Amino acid sequence: MSKQNLHPGKYLTMILDERGLSQRELASKIDIAHSLLNNILKGNRNINVNIALSLEAAGFKKADYWMKKQIEYLLDQASNDTELKKKNELIKTQNQLEDLVPLSYFKKQEFLNIESPEDLDIIFNIYNSNSISSLKDQVENYNFNYFRKSSKFAENPKNVIAWSFLAEYKAKSIKVNEFDPINERALVKELKKCFYKNVNTLSKTKKILKKYGIKFSLLDRPAKTPVDGKSFFSIDNPAIVLSLKYKRLDNFAFTIMHELGHIFLHLTADKKYKNTSFFTNASNSKIEEFQADNYAKNNLINLDLWDDFEFSNREFNDDVIYDFSNKIKVHPAIIRGRVCFENPQYYRKRSSINAINVLTY
Repeated sequence: MSKQNLHPGKYLTMILDERGLSQRELASKIDIAHSLLNNILKGNRNINVNIALSLEAAGFKKADYWMKKQIEYLLDQASNDTELKKKNELIKTQNQLEDLVPLSYFKKQEFLNIESPEDLDIIFNIYNSNSISSLKDQVENYNFNYFRKSSKFAENPKNVIAWSFLAEYKAKSIKVNEFDPINERALVKELKKCFYKNVNTLSKTKKILKKYGIKFSLLDRPAKTPVDGKSFFSIDNPAIVLSLKYKRLDNFAFTIMHELGHIFLHLTADKKYKNTSFFTNASNSKIEEFQADNYAKNNLINLDLWDDFEFSNREFNDDVIYDFSNKIKVHPAIIRGRVCFENPQYYRKRSSINAINVLTY
């Protein structure tokens, strides 16, 4: 320990020696117990404000001199406290992380088990980083090329990036069968049948995707994160993670098919797996998104059948939709969703289909 950061009792001892005073004489002068003064001189007790003022009154330097020496000593002691240094490093790390990631969002994710500052290493793992600087690089250089943005929604880039990285992190632990693109038609057929019945749709969709080697999970969104889902490669399998922003069956079915479009048209095109992520939202600014949208629409409802349906009807009331649903074995909610998308005036019209247009868990 450096000389200037000695316990103030050591300085007081030197002054006593210089003046030829005994401990008992000083204790009597400043009206404190001799045992207390003895402990101060040994460095076992601290000089408080009252003692500092008494020392000043007795002609032993100013009170602020003693308080300054005491604070310097305490700070020096604390800076060499291993446990306190560790705690403060964690606090500093947490403070730096809060500028880069939505910590409160991660702490809400029960599967992460973040219960204390020591658990923050999980955040670095999520971002494939080992330090604040590398995590900062990941955030600042994040590639938004395949993120569909919408002017209708306010977004927080930090939150969008967090959701994206967490989606990939969550998918790593999911176990599924081997994936083979050759099974595309069989997969689509099973999903359409599942959507048509709409019974335990969410769990059955997960089971079907698992059977065909596609990882699937749901992940809630932090605020200002206008994203429906993401498709990507997770180790050796494609993965789909949805935010389930809307719980309507038509939206759920379309989003699943949209992401499958990315998987079969882009991620596994020509069997060359790409390390690229795709997001879904409310605009069609890129050719890949346009292709995935068409894939979803045409696989949910055959294009020729849809053209005949539109051509044959001037009004798309519930009876017309139910008849078409029974004919082609597609859930009426999916049909009405497409009717409303292509004919926005139907969004505001009353429909009994709305009562069943909710995803059944």
